[in-house]
Amino acid sequence: MAVISLLFHWRTPQTHWAVESPKQNYLIYTLCIRSQRIILPASCAIGSPHLACLRSPSEFTHLREKLRAVQFIIRSRRQVSKFRNFYLMALVAALLFPAQGGAPLLAQEAPAETYTLEADVIYGAGLVTKDGTQVSRDLWMDVYYPAENATEPRPAVILTFGGAFHRGSPRLTFQSGGAQDTSMGNYCRRFAARGYTCFAIDYRLTTERPVLSGEGYQEDWIDPESLLPLLPQANYIRGTMNLPPIDFAIPDQKKTMVDGVVAAAEDLRTAVLHIRKAAGTYQIDPNRIVLGGFSAGAVTSWNVAYGMGVPVAGVFLLSGTDAGFDVKKTVTSTSVTPPTLMFMGQYDLPGALSSVPELIQHYEKVGVDYEFAWVPGFGHFYPAGAASLGGDAVSVSIEGRIAAFLDRSFADDR
Repeated sequence: MAVISLLFHWRTPQTHWAVESPKQNYLIYTLCIRSQRIILPASCAIGSPHLACLRSPSEFTHLREKLRAVQFIIRSRRQVSKFRNFYLMALVAALLFPAQGGAPLLAQEAPAETYTLEADVIYGAGLVTKDGTQVSRDLWMDVYYPAENATEPRPAVILTFGGAFHRGSPRLTFQSGGAQDTSMGNYCRRFAARGYTCFAIDYRLTTERPVLSGEGYQEDWIDPESLLPLLPQANYIRGTMNLPPIDFAIPDQKKTMVDGVVAAAEDLRTAVLHIRKAAGTYQIDPNRIVLGGFSAGAVTSWNVAYGMGVPVAGVFLLSGTDAGFDVKKTVTSTSVTPPTLMFMGQYDLPGALSSVPELIQHYEKVGVDYEFAWVPGFGHFYPAGAASLGGDAVSVSIEGRIAAFLDRSFADDR
């Protein structure tokens, strides 16, 4: 199956490498040619100064020539007529993505009338290592408010992005194996449209060599061996970044992995405490906060709510599990735990497929309120609109299932 992308330029017939105004939009439509038919499974709108999937102007120029050649072929098959009702004529490119890692793209835009954005809000600081010296760096977040004025404090959602603790941003999305996930910023726009104030946070990555503060947990709560299911994907991503693999048999390298995972949890905890303390500023109810995230961000959300025991109204995990803290120490029959909503792709990463069932068994043993849903037909990456199947045998979109979970969690915490 060949993967072809159509690039549409909104304003002018010239396609640019750099766009002067972020208001100029690009639309990427992914087409799959199968049995001589063209189908349109996904789209991504990018309001940004550049296309993150292209790495240089020269690469773009080379790609443009490919586009013209493939465009001629499609014209000859009389397929272009299917797309003439779109805003502009398309250029066509062959963009093949690796089976697992995925190339980053800037996140989708959404109608601005449904939310207001306060970008780059500083919520704290964390130590990282630069040229052998410990330095402090700001921790930031984007805050998405519902467009309508609040008449009372709103419920809040705090989202953490994925990327194997090595890469990513709340503003980025990844495309892999023909599937594209939904960025945390895009989820926030959707939740803001539903009436929730949503925070999409940044955090320290493993590659920054973060320095742990040790706040909010005891050292013996950390379980390094619980990170082993995450190691293959982390090492795969390290390979794409020209970094050597981590070997858990070498103490310093094991520490690198542990520090990256725990630092992310420290930063999310800092964000929760900051948002709760500044609840009046953000016009949110400090007792109605739900955490959520994808992949490494889901692991981080779990670590803060169930590993560190930070009180929240609920947690939803998009292909995440317990990793970093010892679940048998931190989640017991006497623990006060929030409800959990878990998703996993049918062909998800082996680490998730093996560890999530064990987590569910422990939840049932100690009495944690949980809901689990499969995402059929997808691997580790899937969009918010993908269908999910729960134990009730009802098909609901991922976004719809999360929205129902948020409504229940916030209602229970009134």
